[in-house]
Amino acid sequence: MKEVNFELKQNINKSIQENISEDNIEKAKEDLHFLSKELLKYQSETKEFSEIKESFIKIQPIIEEGIKDYIKREEDSDFNFSMDREYALYFKLADKFGLLTEFSKELASRLFMICGDIDCTISDDILSKRELYKSKEKNINQGDYLAGYILKKFDFSENEVNDLIQSWLSIEDDYADSWYINQNLRNIRGLESFENKSVKYLYDNFGIRSFGRYTMRELKKQYQERNDMGPYGLCFQAVMDWNGSFSQSNQTEDIREKVEENDFILRIIEANGKIDLAKRLLFLRDKYNQKIKFMYMHVHGNTDVIGLGDREGSDRKFLQKDLKGKGVQRIKELFEDNAELVLSSCLTGVEGGLAEEMSRVYNVKVIASDKPTEGEPKSVNIKKNSAGDNLEFKVVFNTADEENDKTRKGTVIYNPKH
Repeated sequence: MKEVNFELKQNINKSIQENISEDNIEKAKEDLHFLSKELLKYQSETKEFSEIKESFIKIQPIIEEGIKDYIKREEDSDFNFSMDREYALYFKLADKFGLLTEFSKELASRLFMICGDIDCTISDDILSKRELYKSKEKNINQGDYLAGYILKKFDFSENEVNDLIQSWLSIEDDYADSWYINQNLRNIRGLESFENKSVKYLYDNFGIRSFGRYTMRELKKQYQERNDMGPYGLCFQAVMDWNGSFSQSNQTEDIREKVEENDFILRIIEANGKIDLAKRLLFLRDKYNQKIKFMYMHVHGNTDVIGLGDREGSDRKFLQKDLKGKGVQRIKELFEDNAELVLSSCLTGVEGGLAEEMSRVYNVKVIASDKPTEGEPKSVNIKKNSAGDNLEFKVVFNTADEENDKTRKGTVIYNPKH
C-alpha cells in the first residue's frame, strides 16, 4: 500500500519494546476494557480515577506498539484487515485522561488514512467538544484535539479547521450528527487517497465544507475539472442545515448527470453567509473568465428569506429586503442574460415573496415552491434552449400538501421576460 508521507516518532523505550510480545498486547487490550468500565464509576477528581489513570499509563506503550504493528501490516499488504476495536478505545481513554501525546496523535492520523475504523472515535471527539467548537472562543488550539490534529495534516489552518467542524455541527439532530460527521471523514480520506491536498483545494476554491453531502464521484470530478474552461453553471448549497436534510437528500448527483448530458459543467459551491457567497461568485468569474449559465440553490427558506450560515449575525441570512442593495443587484452582472435560477427551498415561491422579487431584480426566470418541500424534487428535466447556448430547467418539487391552503400550486415560475 501507499506509504503515508510522514514518519512515526519514536517515544517508546527500546527495552520496553524488546519485551513486548503478542501475549502482552492481548493482555493490555483486556486491561483497556476493564479500565474503561471502571472509569464510568468515578469522577475525575477522585482518588480512584487517578489510580485508573496510572494503570492506563503503564499499558500505554504496549498498546501503542500494537497499533504501530497494525499500521505497518496494513501499509505493507495488498489486503485490508479490520482494526482491533481496542485501538479505537485507546484514543478515547487517552483523551479522557489528557494523555494524547504528539506520538499518539500521529498514530491516529496515520490510522485515519488506512482505515475507517477510527472515524467513530474522531466523530465522538468532535461531538464531546460541541460547545467548545460552537463557542466564540478564540484561543482554541486545534492541534490539541484528535480531529483538529488530523485535519491540520491536510494544510488547514486553525481557523479553517474550526470553520469545517462548525459546519458539520450545524446539524442539530442527535441521530444524524454522528453519521454525518462520519460521512465527512470518509470522503476526506477518499479524496486525500485520490490526490494529496485535493480536500484543501475544494475548500479554498469552491467553499466546500460539507464533504459528506456528496458522492466520491462528484467530488473527484469537480477536482478533475477544476481547470476546465467550458460553459458551466452552479449548484449552491448553504452551510446551514439544521435538520440534516441536505446530507440525506443529495440533489446534486442527478442534476450533474443531466447537465453533463447536455455538454455543460456543473460546479458545486457552498457559503456560510452573504459575503462568503458574493466572494465565491466573484472568484469564479475571475478564475473561469466567463459568465455563469445557471444556478440551482438548495437551501432552507421561508417566504422572504433563505438561510446560509448557522452563526449569529445579519450575514447568515439572505432577506428579501437585501435585494434593494446596490451590491446585491450588481451580482446579476455575473450571470448570463438568459440564466435560470432554481430555488429548491420551502415557501420562497409564495406570491410577493423572495423568488418573485429575485426574478424582478435580476430579470431572470426563477423556479421555486410556494409550499413546504420534502426531500428531492419529484422530477427535474434539463435541456438546451433553442439557441443551444444555455440550459432550461423544468422542476416539479415534492411538496407537503397543506389542507388549509388549496390556493398554492407547489411549483411556481416567475419569468419577467414572458
